[in-house]
Amino acid sequence: MFSSLAFPEFFCEKSPGMIEFTTQALRRLLAILALTGALSQGQAADPDAVQRSQFPWYAALTQTEQRFDETLYLGSNAVIFLEKHDTGDGVLRSPYLFAELYIPDVHALRAWYADDPALPQQGVSTIGAACQTVGAAFAVNGDFYTAQGVTAIRNGTILNSCVSTYDLCVLYEDGQMRTFHGRDLPTQDDVNEALRGAWQAWSFGPALLDEDGGAISDFTGRTIEYLTRDHARTAIGYYGPGHYCLVNVAGYRSDMPGATLEELSAFFAAQGCRCAYNLDGGSSAHLWFHGRELGYPSAQNYLADLIYLEDLVTEGAAE
Repeated sequence: MFSSLAFPEFFCEKSPGMIEFTTQALRRLLAILALTGALSQGQAADPDAVQRSQFPWYAALTQTEQRFDETLYLGSNAVIFLEKHDTGDGVLRSPYLFAELYIPDVHALRAWYADDPALPQQGVSTIGAACQTVGAAFAVNGDFYTAQGVTAIRNGTILNSCVSTYDLCVLYEDGQMRTFHGRDLPTQDDVNEALRGAWQAWSFGPALLDEDGGAISDFTGRTIEYLTRDHARTAIGYYGPGHYCLVNVAGYRSDMPGATLEELSAFFAAQGCRCAYNLDGGSSAHLWFHGRELGYPSAQNYLADLIYLEDLVTEGAAE
């Protein structure tokens, strides 16, 4: 099972090639290894020259102390590499935060939601309060959780399952992630089949990439017109089992216009993601990393849910 594999087994011995490393991913992981001192002498410095079978990034998790700083979380449950872009780039016009996550056990990527009976706090006005409730090292807002009229699965529990016009994003127990257009699941049997083996399922959207992982140039007819405009955004991307990314885009200021769905789509396609999904945005768009909110939140808003990673690391400093 995916959940029981140790880092070396999961990424090398048991399942070679499960994570498809892009050059960008290799550069980030080499940076992690250099930061932690896990690169052995003579290790190739050029990521283009590093073969997958020769890339021992997982060794950093067992050969060095767990730690964090302002751009890195290195724990037994995950590696997170965080980039803060204070200006837009050739694809996104607004400042944004980009987090790349390597997770050996998908159960580490958890969801908090407002009426979870296991948690004492029922909806909060700040991401800080929510993250303190669950002890999160990293978190973003989810899909503005509701179990009314949409499909919702949180931490393996089916809270609702129904036919809906909303695009659906499913994270499975084996680490795979898939997106479904609402029109592709016309019956309850179709929905049930799509949810087989699901760990999380979010209903907001739309899905941001086509079936081949390519950018979508026009979202007309794929969602309501309001969502196609410039907005502050939170979205999730998927490279392969155990390898994900999240982006938080600033918006609603003259120098931070936000992003259209077409821009988000082009961004994830450029990252090499297989699929990507738009989560709730606007004043709900928040990102939390080790004790503080980062980015440029447009406002505080009632938070109905989080996607988060539990904090297992105490050594380090995030200035």
